[in-house]
Amino acid sequence: MPLGRGKDTTCGQPNPFNLSRVYSRRMITIPERSIEEIAAAMKSVRKAKGMTLREVEAKSGGTWKAVVIGSYERCDRALSIKKAISLANFYQVPLNELLGLYSESKSPSREKLTLDIRAASHSMPEDFKLGVLQKFATSICARREDWNGEVLSIRNTDLATVSILLNLDEPATYAWLFSRGLLLNKP
Repeated sequence: MPLGRGKDTTCGQPNPFNLSRVYSRRMITIPERSIEEIAAAMKSVRKAKGMTLREVEAKSGGTWKAVVIGSYERCDRALSIKKAISLANFYQVPLNELLGLYSESKSPSREKLTLDIRAASHSMPEDFKLGVLQKFATSICARREDWNGEVLSIRNTDLATVSILLNLDEPATYAWLFSRGLLLNKP
């Protein structure tokens, strides 16, 4: 039975109290992937890092043998969770990225947002989060050489960056921006 489905158990035994579990971390749903899709994801991570199989062996100091990594990528060898975590750490990517388990974002779907920089400049200057947002917007404007200074279009992926900077999740960041009148888009 796939992980996360079926009857509620505690260490393999039925839950005697039949109570819902409370998890300190967000539950993830593991999408069904074939072994071939997982192997292809592993290979794409290696290639995205710009490494050949021999380079993986050399850069890992022999910890990861080229033939072993190739076997994982061809589905000729099983990969344990422990080895997968170690390999993800070596590649410096999250485990879900290594295995091709892409989670769906819970933030509202939108292609781009428009920040009202004018509204940010008229808000309370002692607001720490607002200061962080202004620095982010200034940085983006400088990179784009866009000195308009009134509005800034950002991609949905930029919202993830803003979320990290503000120490909020994406839906909370969107709500924070909207509640302060910093978005020109309607939700």
